[in-house]
Amino acid sequence: MTIFFNTFLICFLYYIIGQSYINLKNNFSNCCLLIINGAIILSFVALFLNFFLKLDLFENTIIFTLAIIYAFYKNSFNKIINIKNLKSLILISLFATILIILSDSNRPDSGLYHFPFIKLLNDEKIIVGLTNINSRFGTISIIQYLQAISNNFLTKNNGMLLPLSIIPSAIYLYFYSEINLQLKKQSVNNKIYLLFLFFSFIFFSFKMNRYGEYGNDYIPHFLVFFLLSLILKYKNKIKISNVYFYSTFIFLNKIIFLPIFLFAIIILKFNFKKKNIFNKKIFFVTFVLLLWILKNILHSGCLFWPIEKSCIQDLSWFNKDINSTQHVSKLSAANEAWSKAWPDQKTKVETFDEYINGYKWINVWLSKHGKKIFKILLIYVSITIIISFFLKKNSNAILNKNISNSSKNELITYISIFALSSVIWFLKFPVYRFGISNLILSLILLLILFNNRIDFNKKNIKLVKYISILCITIFISKNMLKLQNYNVNYKNHPWPKYYSFDKKNEEIDLFKVKLFDKFSHYRANGLCMYSKSPCTHEKVSKLLNIKKKYSYKIYYF
Repeated sequence: MTIFFNTFLICFLYYIIGQSYINLKNNFSNCCLLIINGAIILSFVALFLNFFLKLDLFENTIIFTLAIIYAFYKNSFNKIINIKNLKSLILISLFATILIILSDSNRPDSGLYHFPFIKLLNDEKIIVGLTNINSRFGTISIIQYLQAISNNFLTKNNGMLLPLSIIPSAIYLYFYSEINLQLKKQSVNNKIYLLFLFFSFIFFSFKMNRYGEYGNDYIPHFLVFFLLSLILKYKNKIKISNVYFYSTFIFLNKIIFLPIFLFAIIILKFNFKKKNIFNKKIFFVTFVLLLWILKNILHSGCLFWPIEKSCIQDLSWFNKDINSTQHVSKLSAANEAWSKAWPDQKTKVETFDEYINGYKWINVWLSKHGKKIFKILLIYVSITIIISFFLKKNSNAILNKNISNSSKNELITYISIFALSSVIWFLKFPVYRFGISNLILSLILLLILFNNRIDFNKKNIKLVKYISILCITIFISKNMLKLQNYNVNYKNHPWPKYYSFDKKNEEIDLFKVKLFDKFSHYRANGLCMYSKSPCTHEKVSKLLNIKKKYSYKIYYF
């Protein structure tokens, strides 16, 4: 019951912020959309505030209170609090509760740098040269800011766990709601949109159904599906500022989503001559993007970490020691090598650079990780082909028309974008969790292109409806299986563990590290988790020093 109450509280917070941002009709799909919008806006606000404030329980509670006051000032009480909205919020909160209860946290990344960075945001305002004590702090996502600001006096520290269950739940239920809305119409005018929703929903249910897998990587993938659904739904009527809004948030989660961000920039360029193209939303999002780049420079000395060419090497906090394992070039090579199955080698080569140069790594990658990816894709493609066969069988090919040439060209354009992104993914970071949306969206759009003569008659409407119900049943059932371990007690039960990953979830032991006789940070022998901050498991350079200027901590050489 406690988890549900806290989930409802944060859902409501995201909802009222989203509602203050945009006015929509009261229905379930719009409720989901407002929650997503509110979460994105709050993460942007958190990024801005951390330049000046620590995001502790006190500050976050004030923000929560001000958001509620502003929402009721801008909208009437009946618009915010009514039976329809409450029912929607309760359903989304209940679904998110089922997703999060007794779940694992994403391992090991959450213990290595997700939780430690959230704790840092709760305890400190922005720190200059932060990557010099923990290099992984340079690759954090905007989602950590949302997690940090979701803590308050009511949720306590558990609030940080909720964005990873609320956002996927809102998107998942949005797709389900939109499928039903399309099926209820007398005739399905936008069958490309319906097929996209349906095939995406099947994949969510099949392979994106566990809280412990989400971490930083799955949230932007969910949002790529969501963004494309909006583009397919509204076509040329979609506001360019909205595309820019979502794609920027996606990019700020992972630099590997640069192609999606560039996609939005291209759309902006093509619409440059349109009136009101540069509205308040465009300027607001651009300001946030510049803040993010400034944050990167202050943390690491680089615009985009760990891309060496983007670094400003004259900065005092940039690590210039080329022999250091923390140097940006070494970290970049190490990240790419591990992505290309470095640990799976039978006979290891001498260096990371030697391994990633050329294409010898492909055979190693294919032997294990490649097989895993092909297996997932094969199962999904097999399921969708079988379903497509029955949808086609029930269709009247004579009466049903092909989709228009303009729609075909749009599909081919989107397929090209995601196929190209998949190629870049394979050549640079071919880990499954980095390439989910690119791979699956390429397949889904191809399926739609080859199945464009499917007719949504009564038989097919029933088939889509029953399969969708089956999917959501499987999703819920899979998450309900965890409840058989409800009596396995641990600290902060039944929330996901964040103090440690052992059976009791006890707080870990840390020891203090000094730099030139001044306290610098805490060190953990293993994972830092959500403990004292700043915390790292890495050994820092002996040349590193620390000072304070205008109450800001600076790690410099």
